[in-house]
Amino acid sequence: MHPQTAPVTRPAIRVAAGARPHLLSTPSTPRAPKAARDFVRAVLRRTPLAPLADTAVLLTSEAVTSAHVRTPRSADILLRLLTAGHGLRISVHDEAPARIPRPAAVTGERDADLGLLLVGELSDDWGTTPFGGLPRSPSLWFELHLKH
Repeated sequence: MHPQTAPVTRPAIRVAAGARPHLLSTPSTPRAPKAARDFVRAVLRRTPLAPLADTAVLLTSEAVTSAHVRTPRSADILLRLLTAGHGLRISVHDEAPARIPRPAAVTGERDADLGLLLVGELSDDWGTTPFGGLPRSPSLWFELHLKH
């Protein structure tokens, strides 16, 4: 689901709203996606958000893999996981000055990111936001909410 078409039923997950932040910084190497998957699984394992773990791990792996492919090995990938009572938000930022590719279903382009198609289909909300630091590249984020 794309942010412009997503129904707004829950408040956004933000630190100011009481969400708990968890951060991981990893070098942009082929091991980065596994490190990110292990991190997300470890954070969610013993929380009420555990039912979201499999989807969160899959989408995190796709986002970090996309970041790794677009960045030089000298770069770092920053993952921020915010947990709240009703869900979580994961943001992935890399140091690549390039734009995040659009989902393949939207563009039909051969170099489009198929992982973003998964993010769009499986997340409750997603998008990109400008990163405040240098270089000025976007962060990809997605949210998953507990279903009641």
